[in-house]
Amino acid sequence: MKYLFTTVFAALLSTTAAFAAEQQAKIEVSGLTCPSCPYIAAEAISSVDSVQIVDGAYDAAAQTAIFVVSYDDAVTTPQVIADAPDEYGYPGVVLESKAPDS
Repeated sequence: MKYLFTTVFAALLSTTAAFAAEQQAKIEVSGLTCPSCPYIAAEAISSVDSVQIVDGAYDAAAQTAIFVVSYDDAVTTPQVIADAPDEYGYPGVVLESKAPDS
């Protein structure tokens, strides 16, 4: 019985891993009114499991930043990533989500 459980568990893990893939999303964060705001928003986004910021642009006049992030779609979603800076008062929205170009 123990062997059967181990085999089934291993099969489920490999099936889940087969569907997991690196994805990219473009997130816009607004309300960045001070010089440290983009850094705080970036830290909030980076704190989400499996998320890495691969590019970013800050527009001081518009008080917004756009972050391009990569993430594991088996671990998180673009909406969770966009919601992360909201904890600090910076609303985020998903502009685009896709698999990265190969």
